[in-house]
Amino acid sequence: LRRSPPPWLCRAVGRTTRTMTSWKAALLLPLVNCGAVHCLHPSVPSAAASASNSFALGRVGQGVPTRQHARARSIVCIARTFPELGIRSEICDALETLGVNSPNPLQVQAIPALSGGADVVLGAQTGSGKTLTYLIPVMQRLKADEDFSGVRSKPRRPRAIVLVPTRELALQVHEVGRSICRQVRLSVSVIHGGVPEGPQRKIFDKPVDLLVATPGRLLQLLQKGAVYLGDVRQVVIDEVDTMFEAGFGDELDRILRITTRDLSADPRAAAAETLEERVQHIAVGATHPKAAMALYQKRLGGAKQVMVSGMHSVPRTLQQRFITCKGPDAKVTELRTLLGDPDESGSPSLGRVVLFCNSQNSARFVDHTLVEHGYATANYHGAVPANMRADNFKRFREGEAAVLVTTDVAARGLDNLDVAHVVQFDFPKNAADYLHRCGRTARAGKSGTVYSLVTKHDTELVRAIRGAHSAGEDIVQAAERAVPSPGVLRVRRQRRDAQVAFPGCEGVGKGGADGERSATSKPDAAAESTAGRRGQLKAKLKSPAGKRGTESAQRGRGRSFRP
Repeated sequence: LRRSPPPWLCRAVGRTTRTMTSWKAALLLPLVNCGAVHCLHPSVPSAAASASNSFALGRVGQGVPTRQHARARSIVCIARTFPELGIRSEICDALETLGVNSPNPLQVQAIPALSGGADVVLGAQTGSGKTLTYLIPVMQRLKADEDFSGVRSKPRRPRAIVLVPTRELALQVHEVGRSICRQVRLSVSVIHGGVPEGPQRKIFDKPVDLLVATPGRLLQLLQKGAVYLGDVRQVVIDEVDTMFEAGFGDELDRILRITTRDLSADPRAAAAETLEERVQHIAVGATHPKAAMALYQKRLGGAKQVMVSGMHSVPRTLQQRFITCKGPDAKVTELRTLLGDPDESGSPSLGRVVLFCNSQNSARFVDHTLVEHGYATANYHGAVPANMRADNFKRFREGEAAVLVTTDVAARGLDNLDVAHVVQFDFPKNAADYLHRCGRTARAGKSGTVYSLVTKHDTELVRAIRGAHSAGEDIVQAAERAVPSPGVLRVRRQRRDAQVAFPGCEGVGKGGADGERSATSKPDAAAESTAGRRGQLKAKLKSPAGKRGTESAQRGRGRSFRP
């Protein structure tokens, strides 16, 4: 049933779910958990009409399923509460203490797929509650292993791990997990970089059920024998597109080689492997570009895709405003106009703001400029020492600083910023980063505004994003189609540099000095024309003016411009 539910079952379930009683729902829960039947949130008006629009279910490497394939699976409108999803009573009680009384549409769609034990790639919109969505099935399985198999946690041997890219996100996930584990009698710990190893090694002197970690620190402790992954049965990779593309690839490969079991060579071993022994890998992210999907196929081949609609879009409660900037100092002028004059405490009239820059140098420049004009800022990027960065983040959360000047290090995962305004001093280089930055506001149904300072270099990407948003299309895919690839941009840049180095010779190699192809087609005439052009180039290079122009072009190519 997990591999392929028979069509007769889908038709039978589809007929009976229109008037379903509680005992019928209880009978169908095992089918839901194994993936044969998929739940749909009751707020969706028509299951048959919305099946393909609610979520897409497929496998990595096979693409997103078609509408016919989505309709072939049964859609059951039975989940209105967590108990109806099969969640244990103690976990439900813990969720109620957090104010989570009923599952949202994402949790209704994703929890059954995550509870089946298969590898899953989950994609959902920013601010939709992905952390709780994967933590609930993880804790559900930890408690089930204790009840049915008698498994208990041991020192230095965690039973589930959550991998995150940054220290701040690790602390945030740990805080959410601890609020639930405290009531369900599970232990959760966190390890991350930026602090000494000694205190973190002592964590494993006691039993650990759930471990939240950054890949680098986990590998360090693995090499020193402070922790073992032999008892791990679930591995969650949060912000998976960032983890695979932002320099974590080698570290993740080393961890996945430990947790992944290759049973393809022995089908009998694969058939004999029980659910309790299987290691489940869950990859979670808000954006999944084509390049990231290729990496998933390489490292998580065969994993199910659960892509919720609206994944590559901005929330409905978010307003987008694009401000065109012309001239070298226009961005600073527009930024000050947008923020407004600071009050006595250094807060701008706009309110609390998260301000994004593309580089650390740009963040330093903006922070220095705002401080000079009386704004209370907190600098937050990779070049700031870890302890100082944590203090700056704390100052911003507590209201001591009203402007958080940061890079994309704060664009992913953090949901405790509580801001209504995001300003992009530098427009991002791709649509995925744009969506992550927008996700820092307008979370959980709240309203928010994103202001983007746009220059002429950002025109193509801005046009693609605005067009896709107006048409209700996938923003990431539309941007990938409209914006040239890095290779094409590299060729264009080389051509511009050549035109600067050799002005007046733009037509070299096209058949004439003026850029127009010669009308004659005789070989001797073509050779004579080529020789003439080569002579012109040599003369330019030998002349003093040509040398000075070449040297100045080379110096200008390496010059760093102030943002």
